[in-house]
Amino acid sequence: MVLIVFACGLAGFESGVQVSERDLVDVNLATKMYYTLGLFILGGMDLGVPVSGPWWGQVLLWIGYFGAPLLTGSTILDWVQQIVSKQNRWLRELSNHIVLVGVDDVARSMLEKLMELNPRSQVLIVEREISKAEAMEFTERYGAKVLTGDITSDFFLSTLRLSRAQRVILTSNRDFDNFEAASKILAMRPELASRMVVHCNRLRFMRMLQYSGVLDECVTFNSYHLAAQYLVKNHMLDYFKSTGQLDTVIIAGFGRFGQTILEELMALARDEICDIGVIDVDADRRILVAKEQKDFPKEIFLHVLQGDIGHPEVWNALERQIDLHETEPLVLLGTGVDDENLRTGLWLKRKFPNAKVMVRGARPSHFAKSVSGVADIEVFWLSQVFHDSMPDEWFI
Repeated sequence: MVLIVFACGLAGFESGVQVSERDLVDVNLATKMYYTLGLFILGGMDLGVPVSGPWWGQVLLWIGYFGAPLLTGSTILDWVQQIVSKQNRWLRELSNHIVLVGVDDVARSMLEKLMELNPRSQVLIVEREISKAEAMEFTERYGAKVLTGDITSDFFLSTLRLSRAQRVILTSNRDFDNFEAASKILAMRPELASRMVVHCNRLRFMRMLQYSGVLDECVTFNSYHLAAQYLVKNHMLDYFKSTGQLDTVIIAGFGRFGQTILEELMALARDEICDIGVIDVDADRRILVAKEQKDFPKEIFLHVLQGDIGHPEVWNALERQIDLHETEPLVLLGTGVDDENLRTGLWLKRKFPNAKVMVRGARPSHFAKSVSGVADIEVFWLSQVFHDSMPDEWFI
């Protein structure tokens, strides 16, 4: 068909037909072929309409004028349909797959744990927006399929082949979307309840939902809570027992992670501690929030200092309340700023060489690991602690 249309257009030009916007009297064959090819893109708009010449030549040229752009449009439409059908085909073929919603650090840690325990898992990663670099990483590194869409949409959920899904993991950074999707999925496929894991960024919000009885059937968790529990059980308790005395703990950085550490210390190690110091730029308000959620034991002295953890005056003020030289305090630097934690940790180890200094980092760093080894401080990576703290049953 393309050759027929091309031949009609070229024959029209060769017959001596003239157009309104070009003089074709002295044009050679190669130029006329070029003009004919242009019909498939511009449809003759650059040449104008036929105005003179034999009637049959004008008819042939009009066939080229209309036929060429129609063929081009239909070809593009077919190409688009092939792309769409290709995506729909692999979606239709999904079976025994794991739907993972989210692309942040929590989702990545869960994906790595999943690949360790079940490297042959077929994973479908879903998020509202995924960059090309992220999509390439997930596809090439983990062999996962990537799909963009709104997980709270009923229609979009229906395309995920949930009836054949092995499990669903909801870890986006939007708590409401996670729980909205979970409730809709449970309504559509209640058999997935025991195979659904839902992450909640805000611990207080998750606890309110627990009291309400919403989503009791599935697993809900907070990554900070899980990591803090693991850190206290597997790192801090051993240190407390090794000192042979009641210990002093300093939590420098009292955001969501620091508050969760304090809560786990009260739950698991309250008999090992005599003093707790809290340092944060918003310490007064945050300690009120912490006390609202959990009762604080009277036998442990709480020292709250508001200020920047890197400011020496804050530590001088703490020293006036707690003797950090004669004891072996455990100092946890847990803000969300890795370089500030590391810098302050190095400074504190020189100032209090008897202290056990623990420094939080987001992801593994070769530089921080090298520096900490020389300075005799302990650096832990939140992503790794969270990875180690996740139960295997979530993925098997």
